[in-house]
Amino acid sequence: MAIKEKNQTTVTPAGLPPIRGATKEGFLFNDQIDARLTKFMTDNPAITEHYTKLVKENPDRAIRSFMLRTMFKHEAIAERNSLQGPQVREWANQNPEVAQRVAERIKTTNPIMRAAAFIRGIGRAKANMEFTPPAPKTGVSIPL
Repeated sequence: MAIKEKNQTTVTPAGLPPIRGATKEGFLFNDQIDARLTKFMTDNPAITEHYTKLVKENPDRAIRSFMLRTMFKHEAIAERNSLQGPQVREWANQNPEVAQRVAERIKTTNPIMRAAAFIRGIGRAKANMEFTPPAPKTGVSIPL
Protein backbone atom coordinates (compact mmCIF):
# COMPACT_ATOMS: atom_id res chain seq x y z
CA MET A 1 0.00 0.00 0.00
CA ALA A 2 1.48 3.29 -1.05
CA ILE A 3 1.55 6.38 1.12
CA LYS A 4 -0.93 8.99 -0.11
CA GLU A 5 -0.51 12.69 0.26
CA LYS A 6 -3.32 14.54 2.05
CA ASN A 7 -4.26 16.54 -1.01
CA GLN A 8 -4.09 13.59 -3.42
CA THR A 9 -7.44 12.57 -4.86
CA THR A 10 -8.54 8.96 -4.82
CA VAL A 11 -9.87 7.47 -8.04
CA THR A 12 -12.61 4.86 -7.69
CA PRO A 13 -14.32 2.82 -10.39
CA ALA A 14 -17.64 4.15 -11.68
CA GLY A 15 -20.65 2.99 -9.70
CA LEU A 16 -18.78 2.51 -6.41
CA PRO A 17 -18.85 4.96 -3.50
CA PRO A 18 -15.62 6.90 -2.95
CA ILE A 19 -13.11 5.13 -0.74
CA ARG A 20 -12.25 8.33 1.05
CA GLY A 21 -14.29 11.47 1.23
CA ALA A 22 -13.23 15.08 1.36
CA THR A 23 -10.59 16.25 3.79
CA LYS A 24 -11.61 17.76 7.09
CA GLU A 25 -9.04 19.94 8.80
CA GLY A 26 -6.26 18.40 6.70
CA PHE A 27 -7.15 14.77 7.49
CA LEU A 28 -8.65 12.19 5.17
CA PHE A 29 -12.29 11.64 6.04
CA ASN A 30 -14.63 8.71 5.38
CA ASP A 31 -18.32 9.47 5.93
CA GLN A 32 -19.31 5.85 6.50
CA ILE A 33 -16.65 5.21 9.14
CA ASP A 34 -17.45 8.52 10.80
CA ALA A 35 -21.14 7.54 11.04
CA ARG A 36 -20.21 4.16 12.58
CA LEU A 37 -17.87 5.87 15.05
CA THR A 38 -20.54 8.40 16.04
CA LYS A 39 -23.01 5.58 16.70
CA PHE A 40 -20.40 3.70 18.76
CA MET A 41 -19.65 6.82 20.79
CA THR A 42 -23.34 7.46 21.52
CA ASP A 43 -23.86 3.81 22.46
CA ASN A 44 -20.84 3.89 24.81
CA PRO A 45 -20.91 7.21 26.67
CA ALA A 46 -18.61 6.01 29.47
CA ILE A 47 -15.78 5.24 27.04
CA THR A 48 -16.39 8.52 25.20
CA GLU A 49 -16.30 10.43 28.47
CA HIS A 50 -13.09 8.67 29.53
CA TYR A 51 -11.24 9.61 26.33
CA THR A 52 -12.66 13.14 26.29
CA LYS A 53 -11.49 13.69 29.86
CA LEU A 54 -8.12 12.10 29.08
CA VAL A 55 -7.51 14.40 26.10
CA LYS A 56 -8.58 17.55 27.98
CA GLU A 57 -6.83 16.90 31.29
CA ASN A 58 -3.76 14.92 30.25
CA PRO A 59 -3.00 15.24 26.54
CA ASP A 60 0.43 13.61 26.79
CA ARG A 61 -1.09 10.53 28.39
CA ALA A 62 -3.83 10.52 25.72
CA ILE A 63 -1.23 10.44 22.96
CA ARG A 64 0.55 7.54 24.67
CA SER A 65 -2.76 5.73 25.09
CA PHE A 66 -3.62 6.07 21.40
CA MET A 67 -0.12 5.10 20.30
CA LEU A 68 -0.18 1.97 22.44
CA ARG A 69 -2.65 0.28 20.07
CA THR A 70 -0.44 1.15 17.08
CA MET A 71 2.63 -0.17 18.89
CA PHE A 72 0.94 -3.51 19.61
CA LYS A 73 -0.10 -3.79 15.96
CA HIS A 74 3.43 -3.10 14.70
CA GLU A 75 4.96 -5.52 17.22
CA ALA A 76 2.58 -8.28 16.14
CA ILE A 77 3.47 -7.70 12.49
CA ALA A 78 7.19 -7.68 13.29
CA GLU A 79 6.92 -10.93 15.26
CA ARG A 80 5.01 -12.61 12.45
CA ASN A 81 7.64 -11.38 9.98
CA SER A 82 10.47 -12.74 12.11
CA LEU A 83 8.80 -16.16 12.29
CA GLN A 84 7.89 -16.41 8.61
CA GLY A 85 10.83 -14.46 7.20
CA PRO A 86 13.50 -17.21 7.14
CA GLN A 87 11.24 -19.66 5.31
CA VAL A 88 10.14 -17.00 2.83
CA ARG A 89 13.73 -15.88 2.15
CA GLU A 90 14.80 -19.49 1.61
CA TRP A 91 11.98 -20.08 -0.89
CA ALA A 92 12.64 -16.70 -2.55
CA ASN A 93 16.34 -17.61 -2.99
CA GLN A 94 15.26 -20.78 -4.79
CA ASN A 95 12.88 -18.79 -7.05
CA PRO A 96 14.59 -15.44 -7.71
CA GLU A 97 12.37 -14.48 -10.66
CA VAL A 98 9.24 -14.76 -8.50
CA ALA A 99 10.92 -12.83 -5.69
CA GLN A 100 11.90 -10.12 -8.18
CA ARG A 101 8.29 -9.80 -9.43
CA VAL A 102 6.98 -9.54 -5.88
CA ALA A 103 9.65 -6.98 -4.95
CA GLU A 104 8.76 -4.93 -8.03
CA ARG A 105 5.06 -5.04 -7.14
CA ILE A 106 5.61 -3.81 -3.56
CA LYS A 107 8.25 -1.15 -4.22
CA THR A 108 5.71 1.65 -3.60
CA THR A 109 4.51 0.10 -0.34
CA ASN A 110 5.02 1.96 2.92
CA PRO A 111 8.57 0.99 4.07
CA ILE A 112 7.27 0.00 7.50
CA MET A 113 4.93 -2.58 5.96
CA ARG A 114 7.18 -3.66 3.06
CA ALA A 115 8.54 -6.80 4.79
CA ALA A 116 5.03 -7.99 5.61
CA ALA A 117 3.90 -7.24 2.04
CA PHE A 118 6.85 -9.22 0.66
CA ILE A 119 5.99 -12.20 2.87
CA ARG A 120 2.33 -12.06 1.77
CA GLY A 121 3.33 -11.73 -1.89
CA ILE A 122 5.73 -14.67 -1.77
CA GLY A 123 3.12 -16.74 0.08
CA ARG A 124 0.53 -16.02 -2.62
CA ALA A 125 3.00 -16.79 -5.41
CA LYS A 126 4.01 -20.05 -3.75
CA ALA A 127 0.38 -21.06 -3.21
CA ASN A 128 -0.43 -20.28 -6.84
CA MET A 129 2.50 -22.41 -8.00
CA GLU A 130 1.71 -25.34 -5.71
CA PHE A 131 -2.01 -25.52 -6.42
CA THR A 132 -2.04 -25.09 -10.17
CA PRO A 133 -3.87 -27.98 -11.81
CA PRO A 134 -1.65 -30.50 -13.54
CA ALA A 135 -1.45 -30.40 -17.33
CA PRO A 136 -3.94 -32.69 -19.04
CA LYS A 137 -2.53 -36.08 -19.98
CA THR A 138 -2.28 -36.76 -23.65
CA GLY A 139 -1.70 -40.50 -23.48
CA VAL A 140 -4.35 -42.99 -24.40
CA SER A 141 -5.26 -45.71 -21.96
CA ILE A 142 -6.42 -49.09 -23.12
CA PRO A 143 -8.99 -50.77 -20.93
CA LEU A 144 -8.18 -54.36 -20.08
